[in-house]
Amino acid sequence: DNDTAMTDDIIKSINKTTKSIKDLSNLPNEQGIYAFYIDSTNDLGKFGKPGQLIYVGLSEKNLNSRDTETHLKTGQTGWSTLRRSIGAILKAKLKLTTQKRDINPKKLRADKYKFDEKGEIKLTEWMMKNLKMGYWSTSKPLTKDKLRSEEEKAIIKLKPTLDLDRRTKKFNPLAIELDDLREICRQEVKNNNK
Repeated sequence: DNDTAMTDDIIKSINKTTKSIKDLSNLPNEQGIYAFYIDSTNDLGKFGKPGQLIYVGLSEKNLNSRDTETHLKTGQTGWSTLRRSIGAILKAKLKLTTQKRDINPKKLRADKYKFDEKGEIKLTEWMMKNLKMGYWSTSKPLTKDKLRSEEEKAIIKLKPTLDLDRRTKKFNPLAIELDDLREICRQEVKNNNK
């Protein structure tokens, strides 16, 4: 079936290209799907043993772009669900303090929290040291719907532990627990902005 074939190619490519994120350079200037893995730490406990795949995402325009970079950039947690999840899991260990994303928000979006400056730096350092990433890219861009559909199929097959995507969250046995950890962060933002 042609449909599974593409998903299988995507997964093969992700596995083949996986390397430590500090060694990642020059990602293709093409649309694609990427995955983050735990390299060699037990810090994430049940959410990520060494070698475990934790997150799948897509880049509609270009892997070598903001989409992928946002996850790895200090100060960008408010725009990266991957950073928010890892930060929520490591909150106590790294002594992270949550804050609102925008200085003067029109609406306090506690769900889009980030960490204080020191915390953002610690989180980035942790990610640089402990994550690997692999990807699949295509020179023949897919429609947004097709790309999202392939991402969904990859998530269902690969079972990333930090998946909170509305479409696939129901397949993640850790989703509720992860959401509870993120809720602690959201509450901290609310309590500090009363």
